Amino acid sequence: MERNDQFQDKADGACQLHDVRFYNLLPRAIVCSSFGQSSRKLALARDDGTIEVWNMAYAPFLEKTIPGGEGVSIEGLAWAGQRLFSVSLAGTLIEWDLSKIPCVKQSILVTGNAAWCVDVSKDERLLAVGTEGGYINVYRLDNEELAYERILDKQEGRIVCCNFDWTGNFLVTGSTDAVRVWDVRNGHAVHKMTTGRAHNKQETTVWAVLVLKDFTILSADSRGKLVVYDGQMGTVLEQHLVSTADLLCLALNEEKNIVFVGGVEPIIRVFDRADSGGSVRTDKLFVRSHNRRGHTHDIKTLATYGRYLFSGGIDGSLLVTSSPPFTLDTHFPLLPGPASMVAADSRLVLLKYVNYLEVWTLGPASAPAPALGGNKVLQIRSKNDGHILAAAIAPNGRWIVYSTEHIVRLLRYDYNRKEPVNSRLVRVRNTPEHFAVCYRAQFTADSKGLFLYDRTGGGTINFFSCAAADDSEEWDHKQSIDAGRWLSEMVTLSAVSQCSRYLVCADLASSIVVFERTAAKWKRSISLPRYKLPPTALALQPGRTRVAVAFSDHKLFVYDFDQFAFVFSTYLRLPAGTDPNHPISGIAFDPRHESAMVLQNGSKIVTLRFGPDIEDEVLQQEETSRAKKWRPVTNGSEQQDGEGSLTKCKLRMVRDAPRLVSIEWLGESELVAIQANALSMVEHLPAAFRIKRYGKT
Repeated sequence: MERNDQFQDKADGACQLHDVRFYNLLPRAIVCSSFGQSSRKLALARDDGTIEVWNMAYAPFLEKTIPGGEGVSIEGLAWAGQRLFSVSLAGTLIEWDLSKIPCVKQSILVTGNAAWCVDVSKDERLLAVGTEGGYINVYRLDNEELAYERILDKQEGRIVCCNFDWTGNFLVTGSTDAVRVWDVRNGHAVHKMTTGRAHNKQETTVWAVLVLKDFTILSADSRGKLVVYDGQMGTVLEQHLVSTADLLCLALNEEKNIVFVGGVEPIIRVFDRADSGGSVRTDKLFVRSHNRRGHTHDIKTLATYGRYLFSGGIDGSLLVTSSPPFTLDTHFPLLPGPASMVAADSRLVLLKYVNYLEVWTLGPASAPAPALGGNKVLQIRSKNDGHILAAAIAPNGRWIVYSTEHIVRLLRYDYNRKEPVNSRLVRVRNTPEHFAVCYRAQFTADSKGLFLYDRTGGGTINFFSCAAADDSEEWDHKQSIDAGRWLSEMVTLSAVSQCSRYLVCADLASSIVVFERTAAKWKRSISLPRYKLPPTALALQPGRTRVAVAFSDHKLFVYDFDQFAFVFSTYLRLPAGTDPNHPISGIAFDPRHESAMVLQNGSKIVTLRFGPDIEDEVLQQEETSRAKKWRPVTNGSEQQDGEGSLTKCKLRMVRDAPRLVSIEWLGESELVAIQANALSMVEHLPAAFRIKRYGKT
């Protein structure tokens, strides 16, 4: 569904808003996660085999994605410093190379068939993998190598979970009806603690174990019980009936005195340690303090960082909660950007899904508000249902390109606006040399140029040009831009100027480079000043040589790369009603005003105005407030990043657009806001856990 509305900004005037809600993304469950303390990154795996790496240092944002595939099932993740490991039901232990383009660094087949769990010792010296056959494979991590150490004694049944103690000499595992303590040095089991059963013929599965510093062991099982053990004696200390359904995951806070418990019931239970010096006096080791809510379905994984708790499950959303004071931030299961693209000249919208693309039309601007519009005119499914890494549509709507891990396709689309049924889609088979798989694709504004960002990791950007020849159009390879000389990491943001003369690229190492087209060649023009954090949004101002860049700590600047000077630089203090714990993920310069732009902050659309008049107005307000001996919350940077640049601005939240994917201007008075359809994310989920209460149906 598309809805044409208007929103009015007192300073910027009326604007036609295309409220696009026909992006029918499906929920992708989060099955496991791991937080790396040294890298401050969260790795999580989804049910389609995709691994996502999130940067959690400031406002969380998706940094890199490792595509999954049909039949790929990731069951465990673990960090060892900057190294990421995963295990799967295929029985493989994989170390991932996260430098530049993520790829497999090494892969090892473990003993015992399917691998169910993985853990790294606290000193990052050992790594253990639990398997279906009851074998525990132990590996040594030395000098960036992964060396086989030993296999512990075989046990009967699957090893579901494992966790090292704080010395790294002992390993605690959970399986059917038992929790075991293993001495890693000799490979033998030291203790076996049986869990008991709720019913005689129903096995109890231990889904998660956690080892505290004093060797107290906690387990969460299918009876809904949290059991506390003495790891040195191998005895049960206490039990807590937490839920009537399975408990699936455990997490410990940084101070080691609070335990978080999650499971099939979509509530996170919080237990405080009673002997940690608190005011509560009890004979129990752990007491229940409060609950945290936010999920709608099973919670399958928990991780902590400082005062923050990261949780994920069947509903696919990554929740970040903290207390006190209690805050809740939801990151919906959206695809990595750019997931949507507007073909401005043809008024078409390209939507990217996991393994197919859709092309929709936009309603006319002259339609009365509110009005409905938008029709699906094309669907393209990838070959062998491979995960689509990159896709783009030319502004004139004539060309569509997409790439998976193994193939790249260029398609010509002859869209018949009067009779869409008679539109034609033709695959271009005689593609030029260097037309290879890529992780990013982008057309120029005149639809005659195409950039493909090479996936081999060398940092090459291949540029192709379209030329008419004998009543046909052919694409030729014009240049391989050696961008790796200046961009050491993976390019995550890029923009092409309206005149098709400039290309701006930004990578995760905070390098921002401007390439200029001179004659028939692209050459590096300038590298912008490097900031300490990677950028989260980038945009070029139409008709000007200005680029706006936002970072995860809400730093934003506008730089004129022709004048080699900052035009505007500030740290944003977002207004009330916005999402301060979300980054600025989209920037769109207002074509009607030189010093105005629209920002995407989580699910909020925010307008920003700057300039000499705004600077004087805000400074005057600050002087007035000092005279009255109180200081208002104003937007501005206390430190000057660019000599002579403006630092004051005015922000205004103008629209709440739940599950906002992207914002983009269409002409001078139309703004397209693409949102994921909330209904499609819910209707395909399984039934949620329900507790029957007396007197209620």
